[in-house]
Amino acid sequence: MLSKLLCIQEAATSWDLRSALTYPFLVAMLGVGLVIYIVPVIQILRRTGHSAVWCVFAFIPVLNVIALWIFAFKKWPKT
Repeated sequence: MLSKLLCIQEAATSWDLRSALTYPFLVAMLGVGLVIYIVPVIQILRRTGHSAVWCVFAFIPVLNVIALWIFAFKKWPKT
């Protein structure tokens, strides 16, 4: 029983980024998803007068929530 658990654990940890790159459809869908997410965020940031660099914070796990709160309560430019 223990040997089966060890084999399952070994199989679960043997996956890495290189094995994902063998699936071009997966990589393409990830790229398309990122573009679909990033382009509107950049447009919203530019319309509000902020730098597009703010969209980088969307991908950093804890900083994305902090950046969202800063962005929400920051003074907005008058239109």
